[in-house]
Amino acid sequence: MWAEDKLGSFLDPENSPDHERSIESLLLETAHRLDIDGMQITGTPSDDYLALRADWQRRRQESPLWIRPDGTVRNGNRRLAMIKRLQREGGDIGLQWVDAVILAVDDIDEAALLEMEQREQLTENFKVRYNDINYLLALREAAVNRDIDWHDRESMEQVAGELQGMVEKSRGEVLRDLFAIKYMDLFLLDAGQPEQYHRLLRTLERFRDIGRTMMRVEVDYPLEVDRVLQVLFGAIRSGVPHEDIRSIRRMFRQDRERFDQLADEIRDHEAREIPPEGPQLTNPVAIPSSENGDEDDEDDDGVDDTEGPEVSGYPKRPVATSIKVAIDAFDASTQDITQAVREVRNRLDNLSRDRRLAIALGEEDSREVVLAEIRAIIALVDEWRGLVSDLT
Repeated sequence: MWAEDKLGSFLDPENSPDHERSIESLLLETAHRLDIDGMQITGTPSDDYLALRADWQRRRQESPLWIRPDGTVRNGNRRLAMIKRLQREGGDIGLQWVDAVILAVDDIDEAALLEMEQREQLTENFKVRYNDINYLLALREAAVNRDIDWHDRESMEQVAGELQGMVEKSRGEVLRDLFAIKYMDLFLLDAGQPEQYHRLLRTLERFRDIGRTMMRVEVDYPLEVDRVLQVLFGAIRSGVPHEDIRSIRRMFRQDRERFDQLADEIRDHEAREIPPEGPQLTNPVAIPSSENGDEDDEDDDGVDDTEGPEVSGYPKRPVATSIKVAIDAFDASTQDITQAVREVRNRLDNLSRDRRLAIALGEEDSREVVLAEIRAIIALVDEWRGLVSDLT
């Protein structure tokens, strides 16, 4: 979907050499982008591809490709792409034929085939495990094949139990991922762009955190579902990292007053600045490299650290600022008082350096907001002045 959006046409590898090379790039390379001529997707050879090629050259074919009677490859696309590339680079000697198992539709339906593919994906050597959005979409397809009801908690729990063996995760982890899928779909629907998953690349951990939050909110706070979602979706649209979404979840549980204040600020920003057509997700210019991680570890903070999906027509800066300020205040409320006072002084000192405060007051778009905060600080200082005077 991402490639077709970039190329401006549906991929047609049977009739277009450029499209066939583009699909090869998607299978064998990383950091994908549109080439300089705008005709083909290109990238950088991945470590997985290089390892697969070295293994093939050493051992040749170890297991057959799976194909449908019409020739559609269902398992072995990367090996087939690698063979085509090797043929172009060095000729086709020894590469004219491959072993294949033909899977007739009457013998193996799509649901059974998907599960077979998933198990193969998890056990075979030199397989690239599904990750990020691709993993969620594979899980979504498996859940739909089991007639999941996304609005019924019992149905979601039952399907999670059925799928846990297929993906080698605990039932709770699969349920969390099913909730991530549910709210990923709602996020796209809210943007008026249903099923355009290529616009959410590299956001798995963010939606997992939303899934964790909403699993609790749906049961314990059903009347606040829409309000919580507005904050969480605002966090994604404004590009804050998934660690901040986790902080928002903790804030909702531990400091409801501060969370409600944040929700009101986000609502006001959106009411003032979102255009009538609403915020629109745009296609990333390039797919970021996922060479070093599969985004499976919820504590792997180095994986999902991009700015999130590209969104036009959304007040990203003010919403992100409100979120950062709210989280900072929430974290400071539990800090050691000595550390907190020192950090306040450090921040005030930094405002005076290089005339930062004077410059901000001279800018029309920030003057009123900065003035309001300075007046609040002065009021606090006046209060503290009396406290200090009493002690001295």
